[in-house]
Amino acid sequence: MTDLTDKPDLTRRRMFAKLGLAVGTAYVAPVMLHMSPAQASGASRPSRPSRPSRPSRPSRPSRPSRPSRPSRPSRPSRPSRPSQSVRGSQPSRPGNTDDMPLWMLQLLGLI
Repeated sequence: MTDLTDKPDLTRRRMFAKLGLAVGTAYVAPVMLHMSPAQASGASRPSRPSRPSRPSRPSRPSRPSRPSRPSRPSRPSRPSRPSQSVRGSQPSRPGNTDDMPLWMLQLLGLI
């Protein structure tokens, strides 16, 4: 093709590209700017806020509830079992490092 016939095709493509960009921008603008479609149209000014509504009438008093049934007597409790220790019966002492894992001793710089 010659330069004369090729040039109108490029301007047409540019025109459609610009038109598509403009339509896409107009479509996305209300969402990106957090506007409702009514705000985006700009045809009217915002309306006045409405007046507060009147207070409602007080409700009727409720009927008294029925008396509840007496509760059942409780059962006697079971005797408690002795506690089971996990590692033995001796409490841990503050200076005792025998039960500490090796990684903790290394972390604390004790070995």
